[in-house]
Amino acid sequence: MTLEELKEEAKKHGYNLIKQKEKVYLQPCVCGCNRRAKWYSAYSITLKCNNCGRSVTGDTELDAKKQWNRMVEEWAKQENTTQ
Repeated sequence: MTLEELKEEAKKHGYNLIKQKEKVYLQPCVCGCNRRAKWYSAYSITLKCNNCGRSVTGDTELDAKKQWNRMVEEWAKQENTTQ
């Protein structure tokens, strides 16, 4: 049995032989812009909206994406409570 066949059988039975990467999709910014600039430094990644300039920084790309989505949700909650 080859490795590919083993992976297929394990997947059929609900086992994961290889850890799956978590996928996080970026939400659009509060201003409605869907484009972001991504800056890499030696120790962090920064995502910045091209339209309004809001930005978040994370240690990894996954962390930066999670923080971006959290920031968008917080802004949406603030707008809903003020209206």
